[in-house]
Amino acid sequence: MNNTWMVLDDVRKRVFYLIVAEKIFSFINMNNSNYDEGRKALDICWESLVDAKITGDDIYLLIDSPVYKDIGEFAQQEENPKKQEIWYIVLDGIAYIAWNLYRERDVKFLPQALESISEDSAFDFIRNLEESGYIKKEDVNNVLEILGDKNTDISKGNIKYMLL
Repeated sequence: MNNTWMVLDDVRKRVFYLIVAEKIFSFINMNNSNYDEGRKALDICWESLVDAKITGDDIYLLIDSPVYKDIGEFAQQEENPKKQEIWYIVLDGIAYIAWNLYRERDVKFLPQALESISEDSAFDFIRNLEESGYIKKEDVNNVLEILGDKNTDISKGNIKYMLL
């Protein structure tokens, strides 16, 4: 995992977080009152891979907005601990994407909630995923191996087979 992660470029690292967030989000029932907002947040993150106009600020507002219609709020509102865990994993994935976009644009001062994120955060993220029971270690390693292949088409439409 260490070697594979370190050789991935930033876009492939964001794709990894999105693949995981998509898989975890699949455990949210479509009837959940926050489902549509969660789906929209993930779609904007995918769009950020190809649309340079989408900034770290745009993505950050998906996890912490002034109107309290964000992934962080959904996680806090959730009463079921397992469903709350799902929202927090999705939040971690989106937070990484925001952090990566800020870093890519050399933003010096990050929102406080993102200050603790680093490249090493991926290792904690993966360990927490495995402990959650939602994703197996072998599946994570398989996705990382596929992303490590520079010939792999990582566009949203072509990564569906990677969704653990």
